[in-house]
Amino acid sequence: MRLFILMLLFTNLIYGTDSMSYFQKSEKNQLLCHVGQYSFKMVSQKNAKIENIHGHQYFKLKNENLYFLSNACQAVDEKIEIIY
Repeated sequence: MRLFILMLLFTNLIYGTDSMSYFQKSEKNQLLCHVGQYSFKMVSQKNAKIENIHGHQYFKLKNENLYFLSNACQAVDEKIEIIY
């Protein structure tokens, strides 16, 4: 059971840091971040920066006082359509 839990934690660590590397590649790469139950916001390097608060990495919007935890965002590929 302990080994199973450790494997799950390791898997979460790998997928949780995936959005950070995608965000740092170029300014055109965008992330879709979960704001509320049904709300999302697009984040890119043009409108956000990465901040480290108490050992956790957040995306902070430059023109707003809004923070997104790094695992609340996912990479958006231009080929995928987003339906609202």
